[in-house]
Amino acid sequence: MNDWHQPWTGAARKDPHGFEGLEGLDGDAEAWSTPAPEPGSPLPPFRTSPSLQRTRFAIDLPDASTATVDVDHMAGRASLYRDDRHVQTSDMPVRFPLGSDGIEVAANRYGMQRIHLISADGSRRRLDPAPGTPEHWRARLSRRHPGIGRALAACAVLVLTVNLILLAPQLLEAATHLPIWADRFTPFVSPIDLPAWANTILTVTTGLAGTERALTFRHHRLLDAEAEGLGG
Repeated sequence: MNDWHQPWTGAARKDPHGFEGLEGLDGDAEAWSTPAPEPGSPLPPFRTSPSLQRTRFAIDLPDASTATVDVDHMAGRASLYRDDRHVQTSDMPVRFPLGSDGIEVAANRYGMQRIHLISADGSRRRLDPAPGTPEHWRARLSRRHPGIGRALAACAVLVLTVNLILLAPQLLEAATHLPIWADRFTPFVSPIDLPAWANTILTVTTGLAGTERALTFRHHRLLDAEAEGLGG
């Protein structure tokens, strides 16, 4: 099954499936996010926020135009601009068509998973983070202080590894005590039983590590599944 959404223009708040006014909903996220821009509207200035709610990427296209993708993580939406004019908005994941090429956009709660220009010949090129975005700040940190950048990346892996070892048995125990499993299998008893404050610290550090890895476009199926699961 193809999970890529078809873009919609944002006009009159309608989507191609007929669910007017429901685009980008993730719980009550839509109530807290800005409306989709109108077609042709100018690209607004990017405002840096400590909440990491928004980000932005750009790339120069072969026809000398510039494609910019503005991402609203809270709403789960991405908007495509061409030469600073709005073209389309869609829920993520999405593939924005650009003639024979396309831009694929996918994200999780912590950051981008995919933001690539896919050419007709199959080649892929990642878009560049716009100045002021968290990804741009993190990339600049690594360029200016490569030792610090490598240390942060290593710490994120270490945190996720340790937390996976400590949290996984407890999560498995909780899952096997759910009625759907407890009636069929013997519930698992975790050999690790941490106090609530310790589990809170593990959860917070997992979120920070997941954010660090998302900002540097790193992803591992096992390690990052922990952060994505807690974020979900």
